[in-house]
Amino acid sequence: MQSASARRYLDAEELASRRAVVTGFVEIESMPRLLELVAGTPPAIAYRIEFTREASGRPRMAGRMEGVLPFTCQRCLGSLDWRFDTEFESLLVGDEREEAHGEEAVVCPDGRLAIAPMIEDEVLLAVPSAPVHAHGTCRMPVVPVAGGQMPSTRSHPFAALQSLRYRRDRERSG
Repeated sequence: MQSASARRYLDAEELASRRAVVTGFVEIESMPRLLELVAGTPPAIAYRIEFTREASGRPRMAGRMEGVLPFTCQRCLGSLDWRFDTEFESLLVGDEREEAHGEEAVVCPDGRLAIAPMIEDEVLLAVPSAPVHAHGTCRMPVVPVAGGQMPSTRSHPFAALQSLRYRRDRERSG
């Protein structure tokens, strides 16, 4: 097992030939698309990748990533630490034209795997489209209405319209 925390690229061909297992961390600063989504700077994302070869000789990888990402809850707008532990498996191909036969494939030009973009892609696939706290755990903010008055929970928002309609109907029939 080897660590690849500081490396930007891995030699996927060589690692697959050796059936190597690589572990490491990717700093969030090296993932600009993910950095745009989070609320703050999270710690690094940990990964473990096992490289193998298919019977046909094509390189594959299977791995796992885990970490905690800080988001803003889309329900209550409070802070939310989203924990993830995601597994992935991909065929490694030299370019987009190489057939993957319906499998997920990662392009590795010259047999080199760009580790941060690959990890970023996998994390982005796992991120919920609207991160929210678990049901019943949000603390909804109280927002006063104009004039500093708190909204009444008893009045119906269309009560005034209802009374106008009722009055108009009475005038027409009377």
